[in-house]
Amino acid sequence: MIYLDNAATTFPKPQIVTDTVLDYLTNCGASPGRGGYDSAMQSSEMLFECQENIASLLSLPTPERIVFTKNATEAINAAIFGIIKDGDEIIISSMEHNAVMRSAHECTKRGAKLKIAHANEKGKVSPESIEKLISDKTKLICVIHSSNVSGTINDIHSVARIAKKHNVYTLFDLSQSAGIIPINARDFDMLAFSGHKGLFGIMGTGCLYVREGINIKPLLYGGTGSYSESARMPDFFPDIFHAGTVNAPGIASLSEGVKFIMHEGVYEKEKEITRYMYDLLSEIPNIIIPGERDRTSAISVVLKGFDSVGIAEKLNSLGICVRAGLHCAPLAHRTLGTITTGTVRFSPGFFTEKSDVEFVVSSLKKIVEN
Repeated sequence: MIYLDNAATTFPKPQIVTDTVLDYLTNCGASPGRGGYDSAMQSSEMLFECQENIASLLSLPTPERIVFTKNATEAINAAIFGIIKDGDEIIISSMEHNAVMRSAHECTKRGAKLKIAHANEKGKVSPESIEKLISDKTKLICVIHSSNVSGTINDIHSVARIAKKHNVYTLFDLSQSAGIIPINARDFDMLAFSGHKGLFGIMGTGCLYVREGINIKPLLYGGTGSYSESARMPDFFPDIFHAGTVNAPGIASLSEGVKFIMHEGVYEKEKEITRYMYDLLSEIPNIIIPGERDRTSAISVVLKGFDSVGIAEKLNSLGICVRAGLHCAPLAHRTLGTITTGTVRFSPGFFTEKSDVEFVVSSLKKIVEN
């Protein structure tokens, strides 16, 4: 099997990640913050270590402001619904995943106004186009760092500076970029990202970061292991967002995945293999590849005259795993002009070899020729 769906979830995981999950389930098993015995304390220490590792990777100043969610979607919902109220305006880009688009749309049912900054034909969002939409009612700007369809990388640092000038909060979706490209997020307001993609954690892991000074309401209420005598949720991080038992084995895997990234230096290899695949795919006649050459590892293609799902099915019969369709991002496909065709998405990863890419491109050429 050749796995090229790393934009959905990375596979395989580093061996240390899978070993850590098994070790946790075999030798620890306790819930963080739910006891004073040794294994419970060990579990709590593991959670803190994961926060510190993520903070180190992303240059975040306050590890305790990183909270764990079951995925990026939950983190995005927590941020948006924790900030936006009746009468507020929210600005998103036309490249957003449904996690942002549907959440923002729901806000409009609750009295908020949605504005969309349109990206260019390559999927790039101009910071200036966002600034033109800002009014005195604008409360939040949500922008995807890198598209899960085209791999296009947006200039979120410029967006952050514009938002700060207008006293507007920002939420950046790093699901396709965290662990894939270097990020210095020290001055950002809020971040949401998956744990099971570029950070090599297992499914069921995600994170929300909220910088110090921003107070938002949690989505869930319940037990945290702290201030149990009070009817109110604790108002400090991360407990304010940790109602109920967290996914401790998943957080353990995430911590090891982040350490693997920092130790192995995955950025250059992923960049190299993505460019290599992009260049080989570009040689196929009548192929359209939306986006720029420099991108994260999401390479969506349209082959003129061919059905995207049909292409994916033929590749699957050869043991090649790709994704076809709209990738939960119809706004992006409308922007790129692929809403009626969908795309076949190739997303190589750290463990993809050049020989894999060559076999895949060769197989695609034969499918087109035949």
